[in-house]
Amino acid sequence: MNDALTAGEFEAITGLTPKALRLYAERGILAPVAVDPINGYRNYQRAQGQHGIILDLLRRARVPVAELPSTSDFDFDARRQSLALQRVVEDFYLDVAERVADFDPSNFVAHSIETPAMNWVGVVVEIGFPDDMNERVEAVQELAVDTPTIDRAFAKALAELQENSANIVWTATPGDGKTSGRAMVITRPTSQVLDPAARRHLESQIHSSTGQNVAVAAGTLPRRLEVTFASVASGDPTPADEAAAGYLHALAFAHYLGQHKLTAISAHARQVVDGPALFEGPAPVSVFDVQLR
Repeated sequence: MNDALTAGEFEAITGLTPKALRLYAERGILAPVAVDPINGYRNYQRAQGQHGIILDLLRRARVPVAELPSTSDFDFDARRQSLALQRVVEDFYLDVAERVADFDPSNFVAHSIETPAMNWVGVVVEIGFPDDMNERVEAVQELAVDTPTIDRAFAKALAELQENSANIVWTATPGDGKTSGRAMVITRPTSQVLDPAARRHLESQIHSSTGQNVAVAAGTLPRRLEVTFASVASGDPTPADEAAAGYLHALAFAHYLGQHKLTAISAHARQVVDGPALFEGPAPVSVFDVQLR
């Protein structure tokens, strides 16, 4: 019995297309046993049929090409676990999106207070997430460890400069508008705008304590109106409610600005914790800053 198969015969057995066979050969996933040096025709062995069929079915199951096996072995249980995790995440975001779709400004009560100018210093923390779900989970876990560590080192280094007597800390997005979603600034008030030498000292001390390379920025929040929102809903919030809150508060703020013809200082809220550290006080409150007339 002749075990050799032409590319066309192999395609008929496995369901793979010529394009797929060329791609898999280039990636080293499924290589022909021989290629004619004159006409470039590829030949396969009949024993490769099982592998080819598996590859075709895995692609129908939407397994990425990068995860396709170069042998007939494939970790089906790990893939099922990954899909289950992805489904949980998708359902969660569907729940969050549904709550945002049901937004009603009458469900939120605005509170505002006129606040004096405040100097601040902040540590920029990168928070970019990969597309792969498992890698994203690992990135979140690392962030959950790294961020409190950086925050504690930041507070300690600032105390060495005899700053940060105020019992408050907040996070915000960088003011350039180019890194939204990929970075945040852990921020604390200061008695004065720190000069470059003081900022370099903070960067050095934080790196010494954590091994993390961070950038330190400083500035002044102008005299302003601070606006917060409270939901009129009763009962304990679900995780989806908590995740949707930031989006709903942003929509409520946009409605508030239009209703009162006001101008925002920043498009994003500051997440303010009334305590000495981000993760050692009460839950953060979304605070929106508005220009005073």
